[in-house]
Amino acid sequence: MRDRNLTGPWAGFSFKAGRLVTPEGRELLPEDLAWLSLTAAQAQEWRRLMEDASSSKIRARDRRKPLAYKAAEIVDLRDAVRRRTEKRLSGVMAGPDADLSIGVPPAPGPRPRQRV
Repeated sequence: MRDRNLTGPWAGFSFKAGRLVTPEGRELLPEDLAWLSLTAAQAQEWRRLMEDASSSKIRARDRRKPLAYKAAEIVDLRDAVRRRTEKRLSGVMAGPDADLSIGVPPAPGPRPRQRV
């Protein structure tokens, strides 16, 4: 099947030049689909485990007292790395001879003499 747009539940998918194209525009070659069955089986199992876990949590919540630890939070890795980098750079620039007015550390080497 070449250069066709799919319909129904497959709307948005298409075939172009022997490749399956997803609605996001990702082109998949036939060899890319070799593990699709395994991936789908893993997703179905994950969904089943999450449903079982959520139903057992409801039953367990009725039996147990609340846990004493703080729940986990989602961390945006890009922001965490940026904050860490800024923290490192601010530690470097906050030295005794840092010129905080321009925000960059002074160049290494001898300092120019100041006139009095």
